[in-house]
Parts: sequence; C-alpha cells; structure tokens
Amino acid sequence: MSFAWRAAGMNYLQYSSIAARALRRVAKTELQAEIAKREGLAVKYAKWDSGKAGVSAIVPNVETRPKADN
Repeated sequence: MSFAWRAAGMNYLQYSSIAARALRRVAKTELQAEIAKREGLAVKYAKWDSGKAGVSAIVPNVETRPKADN
C-alpha cells in the first residue's frame, strides 16, 4: 500500500507541513490569532550513533532540512 504523499515524492514532514498551511488559510478569522501563536515552532534533530546522540541542530523550515541518507 502506498500513500498519496509518498507517491508524489514527498516525505511525511513535507506532507504535514503543506496540510497545516492549508488548514491555517481556511480557518475562521476568530481562530487566526490562536493559530498564529503556534507558527513559531521548529524541528530539532540529531544523528544517533552507537546509542549516543550526536550534535543536534534546529531546522527552521521543514522544506529546507537536509535530505536523509537513504
């Protein structure tokens, strides 16, 4: 079974980012201020090796994150 976002060449983070952006655009005006408070979040990641976390980095935007080594 293949997910539509995978078939489109995206990963889950890209898909969820696009879905969240679309949801923010169609939200009612009275909810816009509440939604805007949550937009400042970022992703933090670290590469693990032998059970220990390496140097962690904050990714400010999902679209600009480094590609996975697959």
